[in-house]
Amino acid sequence: MEPSPLNERKPKIPKLLSICVFVAGIASLVGLSFMIFKAIEMVRSGRGLETYRTFWFVEFNWLSFLILLAATVLGIVIALVLRLREFLLWRSLEKKYASPKEHA
Repeated sequence: MEPSPLNERKPKIPKLLSICVFVAGIASLVGLSFMIFKAIEMVRSGRGLETYRTFWFVEFNWLSFLILLAATVLGIVIALVLRLREFLLWRSLEKKYASPKEHA
C-alpha cells in the first residue's frame, strides 16, 4: 500500500517570508535599543518624568518605561528558573521510576 501524498508533504515556509521575519526582528531590536538609549539619557538628564505619547496615544514617561523593561526581564528570569526546576524534577522522577527495560 502506498502512503498518502498528504502525509509525505511537509509545509514549506517560503524563503522570502523567513527573510522578512528576520529583517522585522532585527528592526524591532534596533528600535527597542534606541528607546532604551533615549530613556536612559532622559533619566540621566533629569527629565525622566516627562511624558510622551505611545503609538496608541497613551501617556507614558521614560522612568516608567525603564521600570517596565526591568519587570519584564525579571518575569522572564523567574519563568526560566521555574522551567529549569520543573525539568530537573521531571528528570529525577524519570530516573527514579524508570522501567527496567529502559536501563538495559
